[in-house]
Amino acid sequence: MRLAPILLAVDQIQALEQAAATGKHPRERRRAQAVLSHSRGLTLQQLAAAYAVGRDTVRAWLTAFEQGGVAALAEGPRSGRPPKLDAAAKKK
Repeated sequence: MRLAPILLAVDQIQALEQAAATGKHPRERRRAQAVLSHSRGLTLQQLAAAYAVGRDTVRAWLTAFEQGGVAALAEGPRSGRPPKLDAAAKKK
């Protein structure tokens, strides 16, 4: 299934460009760049090849942006082992 390019407002373009340039995490910057590229006409397959991910991953990024804007592209908490040191131990 082909997704039509996302039509972005000027403020959305500015927010995405800022996120692509100064996002906290490289994955956030990559997602913002992908949304911008899709709005400029690149297909899911082209984006998947450019970012070395699957089309479903690109589709998930675009869907997240459509539903939640730039904030939805931010890196969320990840699971994993809790730290061994508490805040007091880290200060030492």
